[in-house]
Amino acid sequence: MLLLSISMKKRSQAGFTIVELLVAIVVIGMIIVGITNLYITIETTQRKTYHLELATRAGERQIESLRNQQYSSLTPGVDIDFTSELPADLHSPKTGTIEVSEPSAGLRRVDLAITYKDGADQRTVQLSSLIGVIGIGQ
Repeated sequence: MLLLSISMKKRSQAGFTIVELLVAIVVIGMIIVGITNLYITIETTQRKTYHLELATRAGERQIESLRNQQYSSLTPGVDIDFTSELPADLHSPKTGTIEVSEPSAGLRRVDLAITYKDGADQRTVQLSSLIGVIGIGQ
């Protein structure tokens, strides 16, 4: 009996078993994979948000530029291409177009569309604005 209790004490003090080590390695591996996936998702979301912000700001600048021009310079039915003025950080193929229309007398509508490549997807930002015959300075 004494011999059995001595051998039990030695076995319980031996340390981790191979099964315990394998379970610990698997758990640590799952945690690392989870953190890596989270990091990749955050990076992708930040990149998409950055490109969307760039495209939106470029569109707002173009609309503001049209608002600062003379009303009579906006000809209904004319499409304006401003692709060359888009930020370099937007991935190609990218396009920027504005369509001018006249929904009623004394009022011009500008519809802006910016398309760009974002990863494997094609993204589009669309903005619209109405510009009247009476401007800020009149």
